Amino acid sequence: LRNLSVNPDNESKMVEEGGLPPLLSMLRSDDELIQLQAAVAIRNLSVEPANEIKIMEEGGIPPLLALLRYNSESFQRQGTITLRNLSVHDECEAKVVTEGALPPLIKLLQSPVERIQEHAAGALRNLSVNNDNKVKIVIEGALPHLIALLRSRDKKVQVQACQTLQNIAVNDENEVAVVREGGLPPLIALLSSPDEELQEHSSVVIHNLSENAENKVKIVREGGLPPLISLLSGFNQRLLELATATVMNLATNPENKVRIAQRGGIPPLIGLLPSSNDLVQEQAMGSLCQLSMNAENKVKIQQEGALGSIISLLKSPNEQTLIYSSEALRHLSMNAQNKEEIERAGALPLLVELLSCPLDEVQEHVAVCLQNLSVNANNKIRIVQVGGLPALIELLRSRNKKVQAQGVVALRNLSVNPDNESKMVEEGGLPPLLSMLRSDDELIQLQAAVAIRNLSVEPANEIKIMEEGGIPPLLALLRYNSESFQRQGTITLRNLSVHDECEAKVVTEGALPPL
Repeated sequence: LRNLSVNPDNESKMVEEGGLPPLLSMLRSDDELIQLQAAVAIRNLSVEPANEIKIMEEGGIPPLLALLRYNSESFQRQGTITLRNLSVHDECEAKVVTEGALPPLIKLLQSPVERIQEHAAGALRNLSVNNDNKVKIVIEGALPHLIALLRSRDKKVQVQACQTLQNIAVNDENEVAVVREGGLPPLIALLSSPDEELQEHSSVVIHNLSENAENKVKIVREGGLPPLISLLSGFNQRLLELATATVMNLATNPENKVRIAQRGGIPPLIGLLPSSNDLVQEQAMGSLCQLSMNAENKVKIQQEGALGSIISLLKSPNEQTLIYSSEALRHLSMNAQNKEEIERAGALPLLVELLSCPLDEVQEHVAVCLQNLSVNANNKIRIVQVGGLPALIELLRSRNKKVQAQGVVALRNLSVNPDNESKMVEEGGLPPLLSMLRSDDELIQLQAAVAIRNLSVEPANEIKIMEEGGIPPLLALLRYNSESFQRQGTITLRNLSVHDECEAKVVTEGALPPL
């Protein structure tokens, strides 16, 4: 029967003919030869998926577990292989654990026989797919032995150990435990393996570990950056996906933002921005977005020639890539030199177009970016030239207070330019700015008041402010218990009162007492 069970066509037939119960009973024979041949036959039958559940239902798990405890390499090998096969099936997986498989399987991770190590780790890998088992495997003490197997000279053993750790490290507590047990050095060493399969599996584990805040620092301190950055220059798309995802996680840590740049991580990330792999492109952009929060990196990213690629991603159909690219430009635009470089690189038309983007997050990033850029004297003119005024004015009607605030600050900056004073009113900016004086957000109120004050310097705007009903809300500013509001209100009313018609209206509206 053992010989016949090697043939795939016979695997189902033997079970259908009732061969399973007597074979399982042979596992308890007092004749070791009979036991071993029965174990081999059952191992062969377990390759057929339909037989897995039948072996469990016929009570096969306890005698198979007994094989693991034999002081015999042959019995241990047959037991681990069969249990590895059974543990692929969800129902069997639960039963294998409840029947007490974890302690003997974990013990066999220390076997001197590499094939037994491989199959014991393979069984644990299958069992670790289950969330409860992830915890149990760690509690039973598997981690030190799995980590030790990462240093095995046998690739198959390393792969199974890696994949088990990959499953285990999805659990928050286990992310910490793997690092505490010394998992990082051998995992980081495998990132530089000449074997891409081992690189991939170790990359997955390190990516999972990098979700934890403390691990982000430890991965870098243990030397994880050089091999990860090296992977960014490779051609294996799966490795690029994993490396960019991990670097993006690591870059959320302030200390790592500096170290990634110091280790030369910025150029290869920029090189991946034109990637045809959407995920790689998204994660490379996300990494640069995180790095751009650092003041020195704002300069380095621009100096490495990233602006053109980042600006081109403002047209990306991928929402997350669009969010990352607009946020990166928001950060980069805080630097004085970058304000000019971003304009020279042709970003303004795209930024203005994105002010009407349906994604609030993008709208906000773009509005802040334009607000930052509008501090620059030349950009005050260029933003208006590329049609920025109508779009910025429209932001004042947004239901999102953050978007409103960024829009009104940008308009305040633009209103400093004398040429823009008339244009803003012509484009219909006055009514929404005046309505902002009644906002329940003091920042919005104040920025609107400053913008209106700037517009009131233009004589032609004085009468328009009055005609749009601007005097009552300006008078209200005088009654605020705030020096800033009072200052804007008095300056604007002073400007308006130069005009004869406005002078009369200012008085009839009750300006004298508060003044």
